[in-house]
Amino acid sequence: MEVDANVDLPETEGVTELEAQMELDRLLADSQFHSTERNRNFLRFVAKEMFEGRGGAVKAYTIAVDVFGRPSSFDPTTDPIVRIEATRLRASLAQYYESRAEEGSVRIELPRGRYIPVFTKAPPQGDNLDDVDAADEPRFEGLYSGWWNTASKRSFIVSVIAVAAAFVTIWLVSAKSPVFSDKPSVAVEMKLAGNQTDIEAGLIRDYLMIALSQFQTLKLAAGQTPDVVAAGAAQAAPGPLSFNSAQRTTSPYHVILKYHPADADRAVWWQIVNPVTGEALHSGVERVLVDKKSETDVRRELVTNLATRFAGTRGAINSIELARELTAPTFGNGCILRSAVAVEQFNPDELWEAKTCLDATLLAAPNDPDVNAELAIVLLELEAPEVSAELTARALALANRSVTLAPTSDRASYAQMLALFRTGQMEAAFASGYRAMSLNPNNSVIPARLGSLLFAHGRWAEGAGLAIKAGMIENVPNTDTGLTLALDAYRRGEFAEALLRVQQMGRSDNYVANILEIAASGQLKEAGSAKDAAHRVSSYREHFWTSFRADMTARHYVPALIDQLAAGLIKAGVPLPRPVADAAN
Repeated sequence: MEVDANVDLPETEGVTELEAQMELDRLLADSQFHSTERNRNFLRFVAKEMFEGRGGAVKAYTIAVDVFGRPSSFDPTTDPIVRIEATRLRASLAQYYESRAEEGSVRIELPRGRYIPVFTKAPPQGDNLDDVDAADEPRFEGLYSGWWNTASKRSFIVSVIAVAAAFVTIWLVSAKSPVFSDKPSVAVEMKLAGNQTDIEAGLIRDYLMIALSQFQTLKLAAGQTPDVVAAGAAQAAPGPLSFNSAQRTTSPYHVILKYHPADADRAVWWQIVNPVTGEALHSGVERVLVDKKSETDVRRELVTNLATRFAGTRGAINSIELARELTAPTFGNGCILRSAVAVEQFNPDELWEAKTCLDATLLAAPNDPDVNAELAIVLLELEAPEVSAELTARALALANRSVTLAPTSDRASYAQMLALFRTGQMEAAFASGYRAMSLNPNNSVIPARLGSLLFAHGRWAEGAGLAIKAGMIENVPNTDTGLTLALDAYRRGEFAEALLRVQQMGRSDNYVANILEIAASGQLKEAGSAKDAAHRVSSYREHFWTSFRADMTARHYVPALIDQLAAGLIKAGVPLPRPVADAAN
């Protein structure tokens, strides 16, 4: 019988059930198939369900409970274990079969968006990339020169296919040719009261314009009237893009401000308006208590709050644009918006989608510094520190190119900081991080991540200080801020505070956070919390205790902090192997 005829098999030569089972058994027994035992069980389980006719009933919940030992209360919306492991299994299968392309051989794939394997047969060897005439090979210069070997040809072809798939996806959604979006256009107007407060109100608007330009997520109109930004949006011309693509009309926004000083505080009422339709999209009030602050400090705090509110990753304008993107996805700035969310939430499937979208945009606009930088950030998120290789090398090249293209871009310097740190170039990474902070002092993401890197490197006070600074810029702390402050509490022996902070993060996918929770629980003799955290980290790092020190070293944590965490792990009952020096005594 043919295998799984009801599960959308691609158009390939048919594979019998016997052939499929033989290939599954052979693959699982092959030592060259580099995958964890957990993921082997994953593949074994979903294949068995398919063979026995239950493929349609396999869901994330079923896999989590039957394969990964999750409780019956498992909720896939809060625990991404199945998505994470599926992404890793797909990567392992692709890597394994990349070196096996014999004509007619059976191969196993796990298509994205589903958990049922597909069995296909390799195409005739005439289609093998190794048989391509060297004279017909593309030649690249500059950034990518020197890497066009056989493995890179395969990687390039895979990337091209992924890019084509992205174009097809968006074409299907929009029912038109691929569409590129640009940054939204914004005009800022301060309503004046006609009294002595107008000077201060004008200063707030001027400094706000500077702060918004530092984010470089918006296009600022020179004038203050809605007509300026609306006209600019209507006349926006497509950039030098290929693929016969269209340009989505840039979203115009008119930000209206009103300054309200009082004895106890200073407040700015704001409203975001669509100048074309007149619709009020969002409004609010930013208020700063005067207390014993100078007028300059009050003004600076107001401007920081307003700039973050409008132009930050989670700001009002980007949130409106993101909602539009989710309804009608685009390339260009749309990729960047969706990528930022995927990075923040560490969603593997969305990260791979963001990579595909950014790769497609880069082919059309290779000199866009934002796309180069954002793609570098995504690649670093996709490649775990303990296995840094091809993606990290490409990320560094992209980040360096972004800085060259836009030396005043905080995003470019931020991406360069991440890539340099990953490759062990610490001082250069810290210099890039501080440069990014100077380029945009209102972006809380930069001091939060820079602080976490400094802290990992043993510069405790400096790292914790930047984490506090990031929390002051934006009241909702991100993962880096929370983790740095939790680690600092643990280092100081404040184990209860460390446990509370790390649990408040709620990041089951963060390796260091889980390690910290186990260690703090061990110090406090909280067996239940330690067991839960150990279960979470084991779900994606099997037998984590055997590689704990190597994994933390790969993340560039200093030995002193690793030893402190190890002490807590041991108290929690984690069977850590003795350090080499101790074992020799």
